[in-house]
Amino acid sequence: MPYGTSDYLRDTAVVDVTTTNTGANGQLTGKAAVVVLGVAGGGAAPAGTSTDPSYVAPIGCVASASFTPAAAAYGAGDIMDVAKEFAFTYANGLVIPSGSLIRILDVITKIDISALQASEGAYALQCYGVTPPSAQADNDAWTLASADLPSYSGSISLGTPADLGAALYIKQSNIDVDIKLTTSSLWGRLVTTPGFTATAVARQVFIRAAVI
Repeated sequence: MPYGTSDYLRDTAVVDVTTTNTGANGQLTGKAAVVVLGVAGGGAAPAGTSTDPSYVAPIGCVASASFTPAAAAYGAGDIMDVAKEFAFTYANGLVIPSGSLIRILDVITKIDISALQASEGAYALQCYGVTPPSAQADNDAWTLASADLPSYSGSISLGTPADLGAALYIKQSNIDVDIKLTTSSLWGRLVTTPGFTATAVARQVFIRAAVI
């Protein structure tokens, strides 16, 4: 039984589908569309649900950056490398809208080295909405400078990387931190938790988030 743009099936949502057709020579002869038309029973959708016309579902996005320390001793709470940009894109590679509100879901840290260094432990990512204005450099003790306060967005604990054989890996899940971006990017400073002597190997940080 065909359904039009105002018809509803009882106990389910109605989806109107127009298929795509091609001719014998492979040329496109029709258009494809999928439109959610309504909710069960023909009643109004509850506000704030996925069938409410004003509702916008969260859309996943990702970003990454690498921090390479010097082969040197770092104290507890020291900055590794310099502030790096995390430029968020959707799965299709398109940049998310400037000024988006994102929710950080998971963060993965990877280090291509076979074992933790003596005393190496957890890391933290100090987050900013713009390139941090203060002149804090590699191996400086991190501090929340007055100039950075307007753009500071908080700290994300990255955990302690685990030795999985030939490389180190850690995933922090269920972070659920909301950050209002200024552009489409977030900037971060990677900070040690305990002090240790590092090797000059990149700390790769991957962020999975949702635009909300």
